[in-house]
Amino acid sequence: MHAFFDIHTHHPTGNPGVSEMENLRFGQTPSGKTQHYSAGLHPWFLEASELESAKKWLDQLAAMPHVLAIGEAGLDKVCNTDWALQEAAFRHCIQVAETMGKPLIIHCVRAFNEVILIKKQLKPVQPWIFHGFNKHPDTARMLLKEGCFLSFGAALLKPGNHSAEALQLTPDDRFFLETDDAAEIDIVDIYKKAALLRGVSLEQLKEVVAGNV
Repeated sequence: MHAFFDIHTHHPTGNPGVSEMENLRFGQTPSGKTQHYSAGLHPWFLEASELESAKKWLDQLAAMPHVLAIGEAGLDKVCNTDWALQEAAFRHCIQVAETMGKPLIIHCVRAFNEVILIKKQLKPVQPWIFHGFNKHPDTARMLLKEGCFLSFGAALLKPGNHSAEALQLTPDDRFFLETDDAAEIDIVDIYKKAALLRGVSLEQLKEVVAGNV
């Protein structure tokens, strides 16, 4: 029997049957409900005056064994954060992920081309995981072609959402599941929906995701 894995959550439950990776950003403290974390410089919460302090915070946390991934990190064209500041923070997170040998969890809003351009420039070897993926299947194909992973969440439960088709075309070894900020959603329900969409049993899906983790 494989455990359920929630690779990206802001609201860990402490459920003993679920292995949860709680996401932390600069200024946050762990909930104490899980043993596994990701830490990053989220583009929504960047301040130019705090960037150096935030980078030092990330450098220290990233070296800790219970921090399994770097992120969220990325680019967002909808938020008000200065673009140059976003890119500086993103590039630092990429560098940390490479130095520490840990995967990078990507936050990306309307900036997929820009993120992939940076990936092509820097040629990182650590996995890049686009979290909360709910975009058009064509975007999924582009990211998969570039060697990226996709993580799917609560959008799978919404009728007609693009994420369902995107999940169906994603290879077995390239996806994860998450709850993200949806505190009211149970990761088990996301697993059940994903299993239905992929035409496999729940246990088969758990085995696939566990292998990816």
